[in-house]
Amino acid sequence: MPRNNRTARAGRKAKPAVPEEDLKLELVRSSLRRTVTRRGVDYSVQNVSGNAEGEKTWICPHCNVDIKTGTAHVVAWDAVRGVDTRRHFHTQCFNSFQGPLL
Repeated sequence: MPRNNRTARAGRKAKPAVPEEDLKLELVRSSLRRTVTRRGVDYSVQNVSGNAEGEKTWICPHCNVDIKTGTAHVVAWDAVRGVDTRRHFHTQCFNSFQGPLL
């Protein structure tokens, strides 16, 4: 007796495609905030893709070198004192950062 190689689904109609949602760039560009403890001080840390609008530059407090627009970097601030202490670091600089944010 010959085998029937058709699947059971072959006779069913295809379901209509689910419309794709628009990509929300703001959610993609932002990253999750995490808490890092250095010498007993909690810092809120967030990676930044560097896609800021306009021509911004920041100075890394660890190496005192400019961070230009388009450069991925880290933003850190003291979790207790709030975003007023926010500083922009090169990713490598923050990894070796041990001191307090002034």
